[in-house]
Amino acid sequence: MPSGAHNVQHDIVTFEINGNYGLAAFMMKQVDSAAERGARMRSVGVVARNYPTLHQHEERLVDLAGECVEGCPTLHTTLIQYFVAHNESTGGALPMELRPATIGSVYDLLKAQGVNIFVLWKLLLLRKRLILHCTPPISRQCGYVAALAAMTYTQYTETTPIFFVTVNEMTDLQQRPSFIACSADSILRTKGNLVYDAYVTGSSVLNEREEPIQVTRGDITRYAHLSELVDAQYGRRNNAEIDRLIIGYFTQLTEDLFNTLSDLMGGGGRRIQSQDLKDVRFHSSDLPFVQTLVDKLGYDIEVASPNCCEQYLQGLL
Repeated sequence: MPSGAHNVQHDIVTFEINGNYGLAAFMMKQVDSAAERGARMRSVGVVARNYPTLHQHEERLVDLAGECVEGCPTLHTTLIQYFVAHNESTGGALPMELRPATIGSVYDLLKAQGVNIFVLWKLLLLRKRLILHCTPPISRQCGYVAALAAMTYTQYTETTPIFFVTVNEMTDLQQRPSFIACSADSILRTKGNLVYDAYVTGSSVLNEREEPIQVTRGDITRYAHLSELVDAQYGRRNNAEIDRLIIGYFTQLTEDLFNTLSDLMGGGGRRIQSQDLKDVRFHSSDLPFVQTLVDKLGYDIEVASPNCCEQYLQGLL
């Protein structure tokens, strides 16, 4: 149960457990009971192998949570019947997709993070550990986690979303080399390199030393281009189409970058300069990121340092 859950009447929380995905509906009701401290809080959830299949349970879980908080006498039987009816294999793992209830999350994330959305994208390409701070209701931040995972799901890259976590899962988080999650436990922010590489609070992205990660000139240019594309279509397309447009932008950007690096490797080129990346909307200010990426990939490519003029321009931004 998220910290601060007593401040909301209802919520939908997504989580990961033992490689499976879960969805829980939370309900809270004020009651005249000293034993329950004036509030009855109940959650009903399911665990499934694939994240995209969770949406088929969401509406019913809300109903069941409502019955649970009201103390329905036949609830136990109802839950058993629901389990028996839906306890079947869903087959192999499915690609990360947005559930219908989270449509609009990608656009909301873009507006909430602004240019920092490109900082988050680069961190996930580097397979970093990312935690988004949140306060109840948790459902919005769970949608953001799904959005970021969808944005970085390509033939070259895949992000591991584990959705909502608590401080009780610190040991598990320390053992994971890469993930994206959200948490209402602000104490995790103080755990630095132990459990995360980047921590998002509000519209700020902090490193493990709790210092802001700066945007680059390339981030600013890409954000301006993406915003122009989205603004031109907003109002003419529905939320799902806007989300797909944004996801498609990041997918294409990722694949163009990796294709460029692969072509350099295949063509015998071993040195990459800023002009080699212009076609994929990268700037000289992105070269340190590219160097880290090629090192992570194990590519035998040397990334040139920005020349003096480029460094001067970076210093002005």
